[in-house]
Amino acid sequence: MYISAFVALAILIVIPTSNVFAGGPRLDYPEDATEEGADCWVDGYDAGFAGKYDNDRAKECLENGDDNYNSSWGYACKDAGYMPDECEGFKNNPQDIEDYEALYQENANNCWDEGYEDAKADKPFNEDRDTACDEYTPDYEGGYNSGCIIDMTDNSCELLIKGDEGYCPWHPDIAACVGFLHNATNKRPASITGACVGMGDPRPNIICPQESNPEGYCLNTNDPVFCKTIGDICDAGGFVRPEYPYCKSD
Repeated sequence: MYISAFVALAILIVIPTSNVFAGGPRLDYPEDATEEGADCWVDGYDAGFAGKYDNDRAKECLENGDDNYNSSWGYACKDAGYMPDECEGFKNNPQDIEDYEALYQENANNCWDEGYEDAKADKPFNEDRDTACDEYTPDYEGGYNSGCIIDMTDNSCELLIKGDEGYCPWHPDIAACVGFLHNATNKRPASITGACVGMGDPRPNIICPQESNPEGYCLNTNDPVFCKTIGDICDAGGFVRPEYPYCKSD
């Protein structure tokens, strides 16, 4: 496992609102929801994700003064990947759901099972389904990984799940990543403005990525001037070792 020398600054922008976000997740009920209203939202989401509609529960929530069950149900039915006509069909054929806690687990198990079966069938990792299943544990990714490692190594499975862009930039030790890493079009362009242009900044209070971790910088950045100047990044002494597939390829 490698630790990147680059520090990513995540900027969270919070916009106050009483509305749900588009495709709202399972717990994203309105800010002004009562406790019962929040429960209605969660129940509606679990039912919609499962492709089931409980008419009695929907009416009960309406009688308590909100329509959160129907609101979240519509989001969840879409999030689960059902087409509009399928969702309408579920509503036209309601079911009596007696145990909503069990319904949560049913959704989680279905997500895991789908991931497992996809991996066993050598299907690509389904990012859309994985995103939809984020609200449940165990999830699609866990199932896919479990199905994958039966026949492949952990590294190979992680590559399938994360894809080249998500996995390869810090894995010169993996043969399947060699082509990606040697292709300059897969790297970020070198900075052309600011203090870290070129060879970096000599001032001690400014630490540039090419100075702090030149090997990692050259694996991830298309900067031939700097990378050729510092020499062979496959020299012994760093995390890019001479015996790695990346260093043995032409």
